[in-house]
Amino acid sequence: MSCIAEAEQAVNDGLIQDVTSVLDAARPVGEKRRLCAIRFAAEVCERLEAVICRAQQSDDGGTGAKRSCEVNSLSAVPAQKKAKTVGGMAPATSSSFQASEQTDLMLHSHLIQWISFQSSSEDPSTPASHEPEIQSGISALVGFVDEALAEIAADTVHDISMHKLSTFQKAESIATDNDSYQQFEVALTMDTGSCTDIVPDHKDAVMMVAVKQFAQEQHRACRYLAYCTRKLFTTQLNRRFAWGLTACGTTVRACLFAHDKVLSSEAMDVSTSDGRRVFVELLTNWTMCESWRLGYDPTIRYDADLKHWEIDAYDSETQLTRSYICENICCNAYSIFGRHTRCFVAREKTADPASAADQDSPKVLIKDSWTHPISPGSDVARDEVAYLREIRDELAKDNTLNGTYPRLEAGGMVQIMCSDGVADDTTQLILEDIAEDTRAKVLNRIHRRIVMSPVGEPIHNLKSIDELIVIVGDVMAAHTAIAKRCGLLHRDLSDNNIMFHRDANGGVKGMLVDFDNACRIADMENMKQPDCVGTLPFMSIGNLEMSGMKRTVLDDWESLIYILCWL
Repeated sequence: MSCIAEAEQAVNDGLIQDVTSVLDAARPVGEKRRLCAIRFAAEVCERLEAVICRAQQSDDGGTGAKRSCEVNSLSAVPAQKKAKTVGGMAPATSSSFQASEQTDLMLHSHLIQWISFQSSSEDPSTPASHEPEIQSGISALVGFVDEALAEIAADTVHDISMHKLSTFQKAESIATDNDSYQQFEVALTMDTGSCTDIVPDHKDAVMMVAVKQFAQEQHRACRYLAYCTRKLFTTQLNRRFAWGLTACGTTVRACLFAHDKVLSSEAMDVSTSDGRRVFVELLTNWTMCESWRLGYDPTIRYDADLKHWEIDAYDSETQLTRSYICENICCNAYSIFGRHTRCFVAREKTADPASAADQDSPKVLIKDSWTHPISPGSDVARDEVAYLREIRDELAKDNTLNGTYPRLEAGGMVQIMCSDGVADDTTQLILEDIAEDTRAKVLNRIHRRIVMSPVGEPIHNLKSIDELIVIVGDVMAAHTAIAKRCGLLHRDLSDNNIMFHRDANGGVKGMLVDFDNACRIADMENMKQPDCVGTLPFMSIGNLEMSGMKRTVLDDWESLIYILCWL
């Protein structure tokens, strides 16, 4: 499936529109951050309306704008009054804020054009000549909010880190089905005072913005937004979920990309003071919220000084966390929806914080994925960590099977530090502030991380047919032992799940990996209808036809025959 087709399918099948509470998922969790965000947003709104009012007065020569200014000022008063009562903190006053002539001019030439843009009377079939104006308007507003927040924070708080709002635009464009897209990305980065001459890329973007000229082009904007968001999951190794924005004319919507659905907010019309207020509140929340609320994984971090990724792995059995240094990425997330499986080759981190990995420690494979704990179409629970732990304990003393299955070193659900303590990372954690009736429509996935050894190679790297025969024998010996002694059926034999590793003398050992679709044989006895799982080219006939016959080890042996034919 092409990337555009995938984006179209994601919007057609997974979009939930006009979710009132989706903006609540952007609010800071910590009480002090949340109260400051409310207070700061009210102050920014007041400043913004004052600047817009001056720009409109300048355009009208001082006539005809008085009533507009009065309306805008009144709209800011309730927010200001609310700020006075928040947490007992006195609000920052706007009397000391005097917008520079340059700021006024920028907003006059870009923001005013955007909020005054009339799209409803236009014909969507006409060329999209106003999209650059909308893009410039977004940049102007984002820049204004960023500068205002920085000034307010400098005068009032000094112990809260904030993200820095900025925008950048790339020249890349795509065209399909008579629909042209120009790429426009919003980057929110931590203001560390680093060099700003580096050209931003997808790896730097916190979210994407899809711009269209007309309000009725929302579906096309969502499709392009999904297309661009896919690149975030691909290029950012610590991406859990993603935010995005669509701007169609003066109508802005926020979109939250979970792993199976896209939740779109109600419209924010920036041509009105109320719409601008809600949008400024959203931008303020994004600036001040915790990084995990922006979609990042705090347990996967990039060390810019040592130039490597550091990954924390929690073990649910020992309840301990170990840190690893990534040496290679052997599998990445390449889709909008799904498990977003990523695999890293790593070594355990040394005790010395200034050094990299312990080169004397063996390499391990870290598998990170968002899985569904219930087998599709049934109520049978699945837990790869529990399966690998059981396999390790049952087969540990059988030296003939050493190295033919992944040995579990650590495994469990990813732990996120929240205001109330540590929480298991799940879809429901991401959507905890969203209305319950909406959450019920979204599949609840759990975020698991597994550390295993040894690290295998794909079977396509084998040097001869003889080596292939050896590793197939090893793999099926492990498969048989796991089925008989552990009562587990793998159910997903494929060319990617049969791997090998070499010993010091160059000999090969086959290894059966990926027990994500495995199931207890006893549980399968109680399935009303066997579920259809596996990798499509290698699934057994009974599995493909979704027959009522229960799955057995023979289905996996049949998959092996198809793998050998495929090779």
